[in-house]
Amino acid sequence: MKHISGKDINLGFALVVLSSITLVAGAFRWPLFIFSAILLVSYIVLDRKKLRCPNCGGFENLERLMYAKKHVFYCRHCGERINVL
Repeated sequence: MKHISGKDINLGFALVVLSSITLVAGAFRWPLFIFSAILLVSYIVLDRKKLRCPNCGGFENLERLMYAKKHVFYCRHCGERINVL
């Protein structure tokens, strides 16, 4: 059975939070902009590979996937249930 891992969702959320923190801190120390860009690219790669609907490959945003961890959730594109383990 196809599913999305809860660990991948948590990793994606952590990457987004760290990227935004380092982006703000980059206003004070410019090398942090580079670290923020690396974190952002890492999130984009994770999103393209792991955080898609396992049935149709459609995009679901991170907020909806966080909701799907605790609730029954269906894909907006194909209507199939998204299983989060």
